[in-house]
Amino acid sequence: MADDRLVEIMAELLIEVQGLRQEFKDIKQELVTLNKRVSNLELQQQRTNIELSEMRLSFMKLAEKIDEVVDLRGRVEDLEKVVFKKAS
Repeated sequence: MADDRLVEIMAELLIEVQGLRQEFKDIKQELVTLNKRVSNLELQQQRTNIELSEMRLSFMKLAEKIDEVVDLRGRVEDLEKVVFKKAS
């Protein structure tokens, strides 16, 4: 009788262990998928960082050009004052 109960418990335990093994396989597959996604996201983040860096440099160059235009405008206005003052 005790042997029958032991066999019954072992059979239940075997079923549980098999279920756990399947769950572990499923989790492992999910981890592999997540690792691939994280790797892709890391690569995408690297590309984004490079693009942001390039944009930053472009904005800095644009700001320098704007400063040059503003400076030229001021110089032209000074010249106009001198030229038109003499013409009057």
